[in-house]
Amino acid sequence: MATLKEVADKAGVTVTTVSRMLNKPDMVHPSTIRRIQQAMRDLDYQPNEIARSLSKKMSNFIGLIVPSARNAFFAKVIESMERHITANGYKLLLCVSNHERRKEIEYFSMLRANKVAGVIIASHTQDITQSVSIDAPIISIDRIISPHISAVCSDNFSGGRMAAELLISKGCKRIAYFNGGITLKGMSASLRQQGFEQALRQQGIEPIIQSHREDRFISMKYQDIIAAFLETHADIDGAFCSNDILAAELIRYATKNGIDVPGQLRVIGYDDIDLAELYSPSITTIRQSVEDISHFVVESIVHFEDRPMPSQTIFPVQLIEREST
Repeated sequence: MATLKEVADKAGVTVTTVSRMLNKPDMVHPSTIRRIQQAMRDLDYQPNEIARSLSKKMSNFIGLIVPSARNAFFAKVIESMERHITANGYKLLLCVSNHERRKEIEYFSMLRANKVAGVIIASHTQDITQSVSIDAPIISIDRIISPHISAVCSDNFSGGRMAAELLISKGCKRIAYFNGGITLKGMSASLRQQGFEQALRQQGIEPIIQSHREDRFISMKYQDIIAAFLETHADIDGAFCSNDILAAELIRYATKNGIDVPGQLRVIGYDDIDLAELYSPSITTIRQSVEDISHFVVESIVHFEDRPMPSQTIFPVQLIEREST
């Protein structure tokens, strides 16, 4: 791998000039910049971004902390965030916590040491307020962590109402809510259930609630709990699931056991991951605008000094009706 000195020699400048071009290009003549850049291309020189950040107030890294990379929704978040971060000339530092508070604390220490330009938290670990101190803007996705940390959420309450109203309009009378396993304090996603229950009760329908341990959110395996639930609630004719994977698992169980979807059981998911459209029958779902959220969050970090973030920003959701209803 080429060194800084080799680049300087090939460009006919000093090492100091190459370093200045990397850190303060506005202080270097454009013709000199072109010579140095050509030398870097010829030598396949890759600047050490982390090392460069040590001599600067802030690096060009943005940290993203997610609870899981296996979860299809967070895979979509990672892909979208990375694209918008790169488009703004920054680089992504991805941290996967697996719901472990200890790992999150370690990640924050690492991000602080690397002087990141900002941190995006899409994590679901309980009580992390004390570990998020860092000299950079912090934005939380889908969870209100504290009044001092900006939160960007989807309109989950409206999403829950939309799901309930569609099932009611289809004639469903025995309607269940399947919880994906996240019930932490401050979770915006808990509003899905609240909106769903309110809409049903306003029509005189008492919702049937199914919930389970949070570790299911990581494993994404629901067949056994679906089986146990339907054994005692065989008469349900409508179901709202808190994520699309859970909806797909419910449809799979129904198909294997001779329950027609949507003839006998109408199913709605949440998120609108790619699987929802590809599954058979395709899944009616509530779409979260991951693209719009990612663009807004990244732009807010990049332009933080010029455009301070509000404490909370809510993005609308959209009902996408497909074959499962």
